[in-house]
Amino acid sequence: MNLLAHALVAYATLPDTEGQECAGSLMADYFTGQSLDDYPAGVRAGIEQHRAVDAFTDGHPAFASCRRAISEAGAPRFTSGILADVFWDHVLASDWETHGAPLCGLGLESFCSVVYERLGRAKAWHSPGFARAYPWLVGGSWLSSYARLDGIGRTLAGISSRMSGHVRLEECVAILRRLDAPLRAGFSAFWPELLASYRSTVVQSIT
Repeated sequence: MNLLAHALVAYATLPDTEGQECAGSLMADYFTGQSLDDYPAGVRAGIEQHRAVDAFTDGHPAFASCRRAISEAGAPRFTSGILADVFWDHVLASDWETHGAPLCGLGLESFCSVVYERLGRAKAWHSPGFARAYPWLVGGSWLSSYARLDGIGRTLAGISSRMSGHVRLEECVAILRRLDAPLRAGFSAFWPELLASYRSTVVQSIT
């Protein structure tokens, strides 16, 4: 899953300790070379949840099916998993009232504002990599931009800039357009099962 989904799962299932859990859930992909032992419990919980969600996602048949469809549609080699992650965040953002709002009770923009506020409260605990990403994540309203195809293109261009081999993932937005229906169907099959694995904490957080 990509950043928006991780933020939502953390918001719905983890307590808020000065924004630490939210920060950890988003900075896990920017956590390289650091020791978890150097960070407070809330940050560790967010990072560990992110990793658990990624493992669940990678092993889910709906995700495997979407990756296969993306690869067969012409995605660059070894990028189908990255594209599926980002495309599923587009599904979540663009159909927020179905998939996101029931978990947080907020519209997409309001939810993203809460996330940015929590990230700011935990700024002292940002990993070096996430500290560099944080300004453009917030300044560019990155999370809500996933609802739009141009926002997906911008995200993929940013990922491409960090990859070797001159891959232009932003050109794969055309694949997202072609596969919109099966990608949405795959996410709809996957999302309830992911949430079911956190059922007790989800129920506690929204009741």
